[in-house]
Amino acid sequence: MNRLATDSACQPADLPALHAQAFPMLTPALIDRAASHGEIISVPAGTVLLKSGECEAAFYIVLEGYAEVLECEPGGAMHSLLMHRDGEFTGSLDLFTDRPNAVTVRADSPSRLLRISRAALAQLLLTERELADVVLRAFMLRRIGYLRQRPYGGAILRSAMPPGEEDSVLDLTVIGGGPAGLAAASYAASEGLQTLLVGGSLCGPDALREDVLRGFPGTITGLCGGGLLRRAEVQSRRFGSHVLPGRTATAFDEACYPYRVWLDDGQMIETRSLIVATGMQKGETPQTAGDANTAWLDGCLDTDDRGYIHTGRAAAGSMQARAYESSQPGVFAVGAVRAGSDKHVLASIAEGAAAVRVVHRFLDASAH
Repeated sequence: MNRLATDSACQPADLPALHAQAFPMLTPALIDRAASHGEIISVPAGTVLLKSGECEAAFYIVLEGYAEVLECEPGGAMHSLLMHRDGEFTGSLDLFTDRPNAVTVRADSPSRLLRISRAALAQLLLTERELADVVLRAFMLRRIGYLRQRPYGGAILRSAMPPGEEDSVLDLTVIGGGPAGLAAASYAASEGLQTLLVGGSLCGPDALREDVLRGFPGTITGLCGGGLLRRAEVQSRRFGSHVLPGRTATAFDEACYPYRVWLDDGQMIETRSLIVATGMQKGETPQTAGDANTAWLDGCLDTDDRGYIHTGRAAAGSMQARAYESSQPGVFAVGAVRAGSDKHVLASIAEGAAAVRVVHRFLDASAH
């Protein structure tokens, strides 16, 4: 198998830019546009805004004061990860999933904050594209960089190898660099899976073309830019992951296991599981969707007549299939490419994140 290639332009020198994008300061104009979607609250120092392990969550913009983000260490002590100041905001991709809060957030001083509920945030991001670009970029990068902040080390990779050796078979390959694919790769990498993200039809030179974006209602243009993926690669490299933003998949071999995927540069990837997040082609009008981007699968999966992948019980011959799992065990579909999905950006992010849980269950079962 060819060794994974990476973009040499992405070097550790990009880390200051990564931090600026993961923890941006909102302009007064953006805060004003968000204000009608929430309420301004004043809290004393020590007030817990979000509690680790609970599902109740909200989005906070710090107007005055400080909001501290803490993580519970294995022994129960709380460790400070970072401090948000005026103009910065709390939150991560977990706001769009059913996962419990991963961290605790508390006011470190008497503070004024703009509180926006989970539902109101979803509506805000769908109507305010400039704000959505800033927030979703930050959420993606925070998830990818999460382990770097931990005081007690990163997650244990499932494919543990002796020092100096590398397992050439990946735990997970994600095909497609749109919102669903980015979310899936972010969660998988941060949870210790050896992950490869291959940029799909929504990335690359055509990412910002309006006719492409028409086929994906709610897409935020900045999510697919090469700059975001390059910065994501800086972090993902640190715990055994790779990003190939300029590549696309051309063929899939389901007849052997681990599965094999060929890329447009001739590389062949071996992987224990696969998430397809290649989206859909543009429709004839902005209101219509085109066919799914699944021609490269060459009929290996059960799809409808427009190429959208059936999953779960809807997949032919797969009465026992897990959620998001296709007719091929260990091959999953998320986002717009999945038959019956809600085709907008926030739903795609949620599916990408949720599918990683199912990938863990498949890998655990296949290991035994």
